[in-house]
Amino acid sequence: MAARPHHRLALAVTTVLVVLTAAPGAAAAAPPDPALLEAVTEQVEDELYSKVVYDVHRGEEVVAPIGVISVQKAPVRGLVAQVEAYGDVEFTHRYSNCWYTTGPDGPMAWCEFDATLPGYGGLTLATTMLTVKRDAVPERIWGIPFRWQSKSWADARGGLRKTIDFFKSPGAAVTRGTEGKVGLQNRALPMADIRANGNSALLKLVDGPAPSPSPTPSASSSPTPPATATASPSPTGGTAGADGGEGGGLPVTGGSTAVVAGAGVALLLGGLAAVLATRRRRGLS
Repeated sequence: MAARPHHRLALAVTTVLVVLTAAPGAAAAAPPDPALLEAVTEQVEDELYSKVVYDVHRGEEVVAPIGVISVQKAPVRGLVAQVEAYGDVEFTHRYSNCWYTTGPDGPMAWCEFDATLPGYGGLTLATTMLTVKRDAVPERIWGIPFRWQSKSWADARGGLRKTIDFFKSPGAAVTRGTEGKVGLQNRALPMADIRANGNSALLKLVDGPAPSPSPTPSASSSPTPPATATASPSPTGGTAGADGGEGGGLPVTGGSTAVVAGAGVALLLGGLAAVLATRRRRGLS
């Protein structure tokens, strides 16, 4: 008796799945990051979940802390950081412990560190990586998206170099820096309460020369993130544990769009907190 059409279709689909699963090149699901990390930057004092907005000037280096804190007891040995040059900022330093390429949202760097992050401790990039373009316009200055992962996370994917190949745009070159190493300093920034390994340091373009000796952060509430950002290969889901694997995607933990989106959630919470605080003050006055 001849097989019915839907039976033949089911058999064909099953055959394809078996072949793909058995193929030597079939991608296996990669494990999630074993480390519990949170990407952090400075918070406005006495303002719930409001991030500091850093004034920047055309042609000047961006001075904004890019930090990570541990939310686990065990130390994390070895770290990986992704930093993106989003909008009218660019990499003017190319460090030897970083790889540089281009992703869907623009240039990006992936850096690796041998440092140990202590349990419940914090570290921050010890030097600047980006400069504001001389022809920058306010509409293209938003922030610096960044993310942190453990070295174990990268090693599980064949090393940092192979990981970069997943995140870069098709055909984009990958080059290693030659200017010495970017390091880390022992600085634990405040917990942002977004519980994500991706974040963004917010920027504001200011006309005129930079103040001496360096730009100082303005303690103002965060502006609305850009709505024109495009999705990158592995959008941030909010935690360091989500994962897809090769072919199906790396962990759902990063990409500038998701970083900005995560920042937007935090900003929304900050705005609501500010409104409640204002109403409370009025009720007491």
